[in-house]
Amino acid sequence: MPDNKTSFSDLLSDLAAVVTDLYGENAAALKNLTRDVQRMPGVDPALMQAAQPATAPAPEKKPVLPPFEALWKTADEPIDWTEVFASPTPTDGLTPPAKWREYRQYATSILHGDLASYLKVLQVANPMADLMPYVASLDVSALDSNALRAVFSVRPDLLIPGEEGRRYLAGMAVRIARDLFAVLPVTRVTVAGQQGEETLLTVDFSRQELCKVRFAFIDPVDFVAACGGEFVQEDA
Repeated sequence: MPDNKTSFSDLLSDLAAVVTDLYGENAAALKNLTRDVQRMPGVDPALMQAAQPATAPAPEKKPVLPPFEALWKTADEPIDWTEVFASPTPTDGLTPPAKWREYRQYATSILHGDLASYLKVLQVANPMADLMPYVASLDVSALDSNALRAVFSVRPDLLIPGEEGRRYLAGMAVRIARDLFAVLPVTRVTVAGQQGEETLLTVDFSRQELCKVRFAFIDPVDFVAACGGEFVQEDA
C-alpha cells in the first residue's frame, strides 16, 4: 500500500498551489476545503501548516476627496475680531470656548494689523485643512496689514488639461480666498496656483467684491476671469 502520509503530502502540495492561485477570488470556499482536509484521518498538522497560503496584501486605499463642486460654494464662518476682543466667551454660537480663548490672545494685535499674529492665527484656526487633499502644498504669507498671498502647488492628477483644469485652479483660488477673508481682517488676497516653477493662475481678490457674490450660483472660471485672473495652462 502507498504511504498514507506521502499521499496526503502530495494532496496538500496540490492544494497549496490551488489556494495560492485562487485565494483572492475564492477565499471562503478554499478555507472550507482546507478545513475538510484537516479533518481527514492521517493528515499531519505540520503539513497543513505548510500548505497555508501567504496572506494577500491589503489593497492600497486611495484618499477619498470631498465633492469638488462644493468647494467654492462653502467657506469657514468669519471671525469678528471686535467681538473676540470685547467678549471673554463666544458670541457666535459656533466657536468652542477653548478656541475663543486662543483667539483672544491675539485679538488686540490682529486689530492693530500685526503680521506675526496673522500667521499665528492661521496656524491656530487652520482654515484650509479640508483643502489639503486637493493640493501638493499650500503656503500663506502676509504682505502687509491689509493683504495676504497664498500659493498652492497643484496635484498633477487633478490638473486635467482644458476646462476641467481651469475649474480646478479657479475653484481652489476662490475657496482659499474666502477662507482667508473669513479668518483675518484683510481687504485683499492674492492666490497663485503653481506646478513646479510654472505659475498657472494668478488672481487678486478684494473683500468688497466677494461680499457681493452668491457663490452657489457662480462658475468659478468665469468669476476668476472677471476678477482679472490670468490662466496660463495650455490645452492638450
